[in-house]
Amino acid sequence: MNIKKITAVLIMFFLIGCLCSYMVVRFQPNNKIDVITINRIVKEVSNNWNTLETGHYKNYAYPFSVLSLADTLLYQSSPDAVVFIKDALERGDTIMNIDLNDTIVGKVIITTSGEVAFKTFQKDLALLILVFFSIFTLCSGLYFMHLHKRIIRPFRDLEEFAKEIANGNLDFTLKLTENNIFGAFTQSFDIMREQLKVAKHQEFLANQSKKELVASLSHDIKTPVTSIKLTSELLIVTAKDDKIKNKLNTIYQKAEQINLLVTDLFHTTLNDLDKLSVTPIDTYSSILEAVLKEADCYDKITMLMIPECMICVDPLRLNQVVANIIYNSYKYANTAISVQFELKGSFLEIKIQDFGKGVEEEELPLLFNKFYRGKNAATESGSGLGLYICKKLVEQMEGEIYCSNNEQGFLTLLYLKLA
Repeated sequence: MNIKKITAVLIMFFLIGCLCSYMVVRFQPNNKIDVITINRIVKEVSNNWNTLETGHYKNYAYPFSVLSLADTLLYQSSPDAVVFIKDALERGDTIMNIDLNDTIVGKVIITTSGEVAFKTFQKDLALLILVFFSIFTLCSGLYFMHLHKRIIRPFRDLEEFAKEIANGNLDFTLKLTENNIFGAFTQSFDIMREQLKVAKHQEFLANQSKKELVASLSHDIKTPVTSIKLTSELLIVTAKDDKIKNKLNTIYQKAEQINLLVTDLFHTTLNDLDKLSVTPIDTYSSILEAVLKEADCYDKITMLMIPECMICVDPLRLNQVVANIIYNSYKYANTAISVQFELKGSFLEIKIQDFGKGVEEEELPLLFNKFYRGKNAATESGSGLGLYICKKLVEQMEGEIYCSNNEQGFLTLLYLKLA
């Protein structure tokens, strides 16, 4: 609060004190009798003797009562006025005769004792105290409201701001109001919030980029490693020289070791699969022939004619999806694989059929779950992530994937969106 406002508050309280002092002096009891007022009361009563109620008595400071010669009460100006002569004599009040045409017709008792004046003073003092406390309460309330607006509320805003920032809500802003006593702090805190928000966003982008890179590399490495394993297995079967077989077995074991390491690496980024970058582009359907041939390590795939059309896919992610499906067929069925194509609505349908035993019917709804492995996979190594990965990538390319059993074996339906 500045000097001007403090001075204004002090002046206000000084004026209140002066008013109270004046009221105390003004309403102090005065025992000195006002003879002029008494004579006026007597004269007014005499002038209105026959009609006392019509007299003008309101401006007189003393309450009075009018009695007949028989001491019968004829008029009482106030409930505080004494109505008995005996009481008036005991209290020291003034008693005056009313004389009309040189004849005494009655008496007027004027209450001039200090007791009534003191009662009046008490009432006036009580009123003064009430007024003072009312003004004091009003001023205190206004001053408290001013303090609340200038200090308490800004401080609570700062407290709330600190809690929100501590909870990580960097979008919470502080309102900078005019004449805010914490204005400089508020501005500094808001600048700090903006800097924290920028730093947090940059950290998020860096972490996302890192995780995306790790996830992408782990996916990309698994495909060639799988090809190395399958090729080495084929060469082991066909090799006749024991020395060559030993070398091929070493290649196979090292490829398997790499595959396990890559799988562990992939586990660390598994929760970020939804954030994995997938960028579909319009491309010719003929890309599918190269993708299938690259995945066909055992030369067991038979594919029919691919319809000429434009599909909207991410070539890299499509390669990962097809490689995973074909690898599963080699791993669990180890039979020939038939691939057929058909245009259906706004999709290109790809049927990938092997001729193995398939999976149990109750397991079909679970195949795309994370880490799920069927009963037929008990003797095979793996993490149960292949079809889970496929589904995530296909959905991000706005496609669909389904698995089912049929009379021939196990069927995978892959739907790629047409451009």
